[in-house]
Amino acid sequence: MIGSWLSETIGFQFPFSPLARFLGEQTLLLLFVFFIIFQPSCYTSHYYEMPGNNPMSQLEEQYSVYLDSTWTTKQAYALLKVFEAISPNLNLQFSRWRITDDGLENDIRIESKDKLKFVTISRDVFPVEESQEVLAPGKHLYYAVVQFITENGTNRAIIESILQKRYGIYVPSYDSSTESAKSKSSKRYSNFENRDLMLIISVFEAFPQALHKIPRLQYITRRIDKDENEDEKGISYARTGRGYIEFAESVFRRGNSNRARHVIAHEKAHFLWTYVFKREVRADWAKLGEWYQDSTSESGWSTTKERSAFISAYAFEEDPNEDMAESIASYLLYPHRLRSCCPEKYEFIHEIMLTYVKRWGTSNFM
Repeated sequence: MIGSWLSETIGFQFPFSPLARFLGEQTLLLLFVFFIIFQPSCYTSHYYEMPGNNPMSQLEEQYSVYLDSTWTTKQAYALLKVFEAISPNLNLQFSRWRITDDGLENDIRIESKDKLKFVTISRDVFPVEESQEVLAPGKHLYYAVVQFITENGTNRAIIESILQKRYGIYVPSYDSSTESAKSKSSKRYSNFENRDLMLIISVFEAFPQALHKIPRLQYITRRIDKDENEDEKGISYARTGRGYIEFAESVFRRGNSNRARHVIAHEKAHFLWTYVFKREVRADWAKLGEWYQDSTSESGWSTTKERSAFISAYAFEEDPNEDMAESIASYLLYPHRLRSCCPEKYEFIHEIMLTYVKRWGTSNFM
């Protein structure tokens, strides 16, 4: 009997034997098979519950992005979320995308042919399962898409739009200043180059999503420092009381992007110290570094710890604020260094960052 076979083989029971006798077991078996094939699967992704939620179709319809067979549904969904995070209203020309296992500069290669764009993206931008990256696991994918959207960092309008919408940062233009303003500011400040702003975007994206926009951090400037004395040249400032970061022009011209990235993260961290972290957090940090107020010190602070307990000489010589800024920059950009030299500080910052991840979620697009 078919009913007995189903019961013995897969444990299926016909609950209504009168129904089975009325329809016949063959008919009921067909109904059973139909049910198995067409029932909603618990493994089906939520964005496929309705036909209109197909991420590949949405990418085609909304952004003229066509994916080849190298893409999985999960990867397509991640890409869609990045485009939506940048802007839902992008007027883009047709592009075809493929995934490669090869290493690529900035994780993406964009080629144009006959008004079409052919995009190759590295598989490495997609975080693997059980990735240790918990703050911003989608940052590499995001930055690769930013490269595409900004036409390899050449579209100034889109670059500035991303900075303002995602990070709350306005970029002043000194070329458009009034004549009276030029006499006061244009001689001292210069416009950021596009590559400077792209670097800033990549660093800001490394922060947890809840810390993308910081209270009172409203704009950034680029100070001309080539004629300054050696004590001032190359120094950037977090003007926390005035709501902006003043970057030294030479920071971006030294040909050392790692140094520039560190400075960017360091100066933003000062705004966290001033406006985000509670008094208890700042006090606990000072206690961890064994800092105490010292009127004989130039910074007003001293520590009982040795230099080896700090990520840099600057952090050791200054105060808890600078120590925190140096440590956060290291945590975001080269965490292994901070973990190696100062494991307690690494854990302290890690717990703070996780607090914001748990409270607001990450910028992960997977």
